[in-house]
Amino acid sequence: MEGDIYANKEIFSHLGKGSKTRLPKGQNIDMDMEIYANTDAKELNGAPSCHVDPSAQTGAESSSAPHRWPQVLLAVLCLILLCGLVALGVLYVEKRNKSDSLEAQNRNLSVFLFSVEQKLAGTERNLEELLVKHRNLLKNFSDSASKVCTECANGKNYQGKCYFSSTEKMTWIQSRDYCKSKGAHLVIIHNKKEQDFVHSTIEETRWIGLSDRETERTWRWVDNTLLSQTNTTFWWQNEPDNWIGGGDPNGEDCASMGDHNGNLNYWFDASCEKKKKCVCEVELFRSDFDL
Repeated sequence: MEGDIYANKEIFSHLGKGSKTRLPKGQNIDMDMEIYANTDAKELNGAPSCHVDPSAQTGAESSSAPHRWPQVLLAVLCLILLCGLVALGVLYVEKRNKSDSLEAQNRNLSVFLFSVEQKLAGTERNLEELLVKHRNLLKNFSDSASKVCTECANGKNYQGKCYFSSTEKMTWIQSRDYCKSKGAHLVIIHNKKEQDFVHSTIEETRWIGLSDRETERTWRWVDNTLLSQTNTTFWWQNEPDNWIGGGDPNGEDCASMGDHNGNLNYWFDASCEKKKKCVCEVELFRSDFDL
């Protein structure tokens, strides 16, 4: 067969050189067939072929291109899905944080409301207690007012105060308690005008609200005001002398206006156990007084 191929090559070489050698009629067809046959035989024997079909290459490329689009779309969908999952995760975390924050605020608000309710309940109890005290004070005030008005009907008014005297003679302590029972107190002398007014209302010695029973020579009014702080005194000469010759071992620790000799415009110390009438004092109720 190789001899045939070489023979064919010689024939082609003669043709390529422009040889005008003619082949016998019918020989050219047989030679062509033999050449193709030899070529096919070599290809079947595994010899590489240098011939590439352009149409086949284009078709392979065009056939592989459609297979890439599903892969691209799948990748895009996966990316979108991943982004969506990340976004959902972020939203979930934010919502969870907000939920935890709201729960904490709700707990704090519940604690605050409970505290407010407790305080409100305590305030209501205190208010009820104050109302009870207020009613009791009004009742006591009304009782005292009725007593004072009754006594002051027989007393005398001066600078917004009512002055009245007891009808019975009592010790100094009994006199103090008597004035208290009337909603008043033993008279306190603040100045010369008040001294002169009280003097004008009495006709004999009277207990006043001054004593040194607690501390000797430290005279105090019944409102606990020190006499030394008022700079107002109307002692008789050499008074107070704390004389113990009257039979009281404690001496003379209570003050009165006047003595058994009169002298009603002056003060004298006397035994607190002596019995005298007293002068009580109380502030009058004003028309603009708000209950």
